[in-house]
Amino acid sequence: MEHMIDLWRPDLEVAEKDEMEARYEVEPFDLYGRRHVTGEALANIGITRLPDGVHLELSVRCDVDTTCDRTLEPVELPLEFSEMAFLSASSDFELSVENWVLDLKRFTERALPAEVPLQVFAPGTEPVLPRREAGAVDPRWRGLDGLFASGF
Repeated sequence: MEHMIDLWRPDLEVAEKDEMEARYEVEPFDLYGRRHVTGEALANIGITRLPDGVHLELSVRCDVDTTCDRTLEPVELPLEFSEMAFLSASSDFELSVENWVLDLKRFTERALPAEVPLQVFAPGTEPVLPRREAGAVDPRWRGLDGLFASGF
């Protein structure tokens, strides 16, 4: 369960790619007024050595345990997100890279809150939308009826 990945690979030739997989634990987090529990994440990492840096391909999959906004029942939310970047320097704050070492755990913990939808619904439930009759105009727009002249 290694979450620290060395990106600088002197053993790779230029344009040569190394691919690997890593499993690691991710800490629970609070978002939108509720607790989200993640547990284990799986990352696929592709590292291509270039003459002036490294090209990184990163894909992360994990399941987030949260609650349904409608029923408050537990829901497992599968999430997957990815990132591709060219690194010409040894550190990149956004990607959680420091001295050519990628911290997968920190990257995932920073990225996960942006991946969780504002509202989560259990299978079989859906948000309540206001009912509208076909062709009906919202009465708040009635004041604009005579504003535009139409030649049709």
